Amino acid sequence: MAARGQRRGRRVWRWVRRLVLYPLLALILVVAGTVAWVQATIYRAPDPETRPLALTGATVLVGPDLEPLTGATVLVRGGRVAQVGPAGEVTVPEDARVIDLAGATVLPGLVDSHAHLLAPSGTNAVTSIASWANHYFRYAAARREAYLQHGITSVRSMGDDPQWVLELRRRVDAGELAGPRVFAAGPVFTTPNGHPVVTLGGSTEDPGVRVPSTPEEARAQVRELATGEHPVDLVKVIQERGDPARLVMDPIPLPVLEAIVDEAHAHDIPVFAHWGTQEDLTDVLEAGVDGLDHLEPRGTADGWDPDLLARVVADGVTLAPTFAVMEPKMRDTLLPTQQERFAEFLDAGGRPVAGSDAPMNGLEFGASLLHELELMVEAGASPRQALRAATSTAAEVLRSDEIGVIEEGRPADLLVVDGDPLTDITAVKQVLLVLRDGTQVVDHLP
Repeated sequence: MAARGQRRGRRVWRWVRRLVLYPLLALILVVAGTVAWVQATIYRAPDPETRPLALTGATVLVGPDLEPLTGATVLVRGGRVAQVGPAGEVTVPEDARVIDLAGATVLPGLVDSHAHLLAPSGTNAVTSIASWANHYFRYAAARREAYLQHGITSVRSMGDDPQWVLELRRRVDAGELAGPRVFAAGPVFTTPNGHPVVTLGGSTEDPGVRVPSTPEEARAQVRELATGEHPVDLVKVIQERGDPARLVMDPIPLPVLEAIVDEAHAHDIPVFAHWGTQEDLTDVLEAGVDGLDHLEPRGTADGWDPDLLARVVADGVTLAPTFAVMEPKMRDTLLPTQQERFAEFLDAGGRPVAGSDAPMNGLEFGASLLHELELMVEAGASPRQALRAATSTAAEVLRSDEIGVIEEGRPADLLVVDGDPLTDITAVKQVLLVLRDGTQVVDHLP
């Protein structure tokens, strides 16, 4: 009997090991390995630079107009530009680290004024749950690194999960994670039958959208975003009637749209509009938005309405044409036409900003913004106009005095390139050095 009991006990123990202990051990190993891998690939910020840093012998593009100052020195101390000027006028401390940049150009770190940091990448919008979760918890490590590698030190997030993107912004600002500064819209304002609810299979319950039905509800929702523990930096509205031949959508009623913009402005927050048709453009101008995103053929392929174009310019409303996201599908069809419309916008005195709309249509983070600058120049912008669109004008419309301009007292978010981007815009691709808050985050110096 005792032997039979012992055999039965051993059989039970074998089953316990197979069904409980071994799976539990495997789970522990998987979790431990995942945690270790996440920690190793999270792309943490480097320790801040403690020594003064002197960038010497370069051409430095200073001020909002990016005026070239040849043979200049930029002295960085405590993460900020301490001095900038001709070599003989800048005192370089004895303990400074000196980098000779003869033949190079120093310009402000670039700003991508239209991106979606959490959206699935590639041409297929469907990703596995495991991939998405990994991406979510690492806070877009590869995307943050890609931006810095291409000299982009600030990003305007134009619609991401608000809790996620605001936490990302906090961790980057706190120096826990490396990456560009994040200026976040959080959720977008739309309608139950609007984009992205009906176009991307979303829901009005998604955290990334707001669908107010009355002006009072709109004001309350904006106030919540503007005055919460982690307030948004901007507001995005989607005023989109769609395409009658494919999908008709409902725009935001004008009184609701006006309430959104008015409440945002009461909190000193700029408002940017996704729009499609000339009716949409009329609405957002009437509401008083600060910027327009996209230059879609439905609105201007047959030409600008002269009165609307004049109003855009007179009101100082910026335009991010996002040519890069149009190019994969319209390179040989409507893109050239829209580039002509952009040239007309510039000729009328319009203020462009540069945005990629990555990762839509498979656009790569970082590289697509540099290509956007090329497409803007191809459309008729001067290299200086294109560079301003990605630096000082972007900063101005965001109401930020921390980015987009090289001047004493501002954070040293700097891009160093080989060559002269004022004469050849492709020089922005020749990245030699990138500083973020005065700390070197990219080094391709020979």
